[in-house]
Amino acid sequence: MTRGSSSSSRHFAPVGPLRSVAYRLLWGCSNGLQQAANACLYLAAGLLRWNDLMTASRIRWRDYGLSADDFSIGLEPWERRLYSDLLRPSDRVLLVGCGTGRDLVGLLELGYGVTGLEQVPELVELARANVARSGMVAEVLTGGVEAVELGTGYDAVIFSPGVYSCLHQSASRVALLARIKACLCPEGRILISYYGFTPRSPLSIHLTRMTARLTRADWRPENGDSFSRDAKTSQILRYEHLFRHGEVAHECAAAELEVIQDGVIWTPFHCAVAVQRP
Repeated sequence: MTRGSSSSSRHFAPVGPLRSVAYRLLWGCSNGLQQAANACLYLAAGLLRWNDLMTASRIRWRDYGLSADDFSIGLEPWERRLYSDLLRPSDRVLLVGCGTGRDLVGLLELGYGVTGLEQVPELVELARANVARSGMVAEVLTGGVEAVELGTGYDAVIFSPGVYSCLHQSASRVALLARIKACLCPEGRILISYYGFTPRSPLSIHLTRMTARLTRADWRPENGDSFSRDAKTSQILRYEHLFRHGEVAHECAAAELEVIQDGVIWTPFHCAVAVQRP
């Protein structure tokens, strides 16, 4: 076997001693610079205040929704399976984070009565137009789920894929779950899709905590918080909380909810189903 065709990519190098050494040196420099760039992002995150985090989130979702061309896709196969398994035909559903209406219309097509909720006004207008264009009828509320009037009597509240992971701070998520619980009918369920935990350098979140403490930020970075560059919007940090096993169940318990089902539904998404405690 010639050099450069090793069965392990860790040992790959071009043929020739000088080129091999230079290649490995530059590859190592690339890794180091990438780690330094990532550290800078986590340091930058600590400079943000709570309102900055909320503004960045709205901008990120706005730009994603306006540029995405996924409305015609409808529900993903795993979403259809999930909702068919967990919802009843007559269910009245609140969809948190309906965006431009992709999954909102998908749920309507399956026969559920759905109310959409979206924090970005531009996306609300698109969702309403897409619902009308599809010949369906649904109310689409404008505002953040933490403050908008939600109504009551829902059989199910669904967090659109990834939305729960984009909510900052465990205490705020617990308060939100308690608020949503009051909107459910007695046998109602909350479907919480979220990103599962993937390993990160433990140093990263310590860097965010350091700058947050130095700048007296009004929020506390938590283990599992992840920051990265947003692919669509310049200078916007992509925030996600990556949940360890049992963490969502712990937050639900703090809101006096019980998780009756939790697991991977489609990588990287997990889904927990929470009900009111007896």
